Amino acid sequence: MDQPAETWSLDVAVEHGPDRTRAQIVLRTPEGHEFSGVGLAHRSGPARIAGYLALGRAMSDLTEELVEAATTELEAEAGGRWRT
Repeated sequence: MDQPAETWSLDVAVEHGPDRTRAQIVLRTPEGHEFSGVGLAHRSGPARIAGYLALGRAMSDLTEELVEAATTELEAEAGGRWRT
């Protein structure tokens, strides 16, 4: 690896309500770009388990946003010739 490592920051928030749990993950790049994923889970058991599920869904949402951003940038750089 020839380039120095970059530091990206990741903030995670989990809110437990009486019937559902909401998780949000915010990812910030060194260049100032920000990506966010949100996940929800119905609370039918322990808050901890709903938190795991909501966080997993937020990570999945964040993943989709990152892939979409990468695809958009690649298409722009390739002049529309690149396809996923």
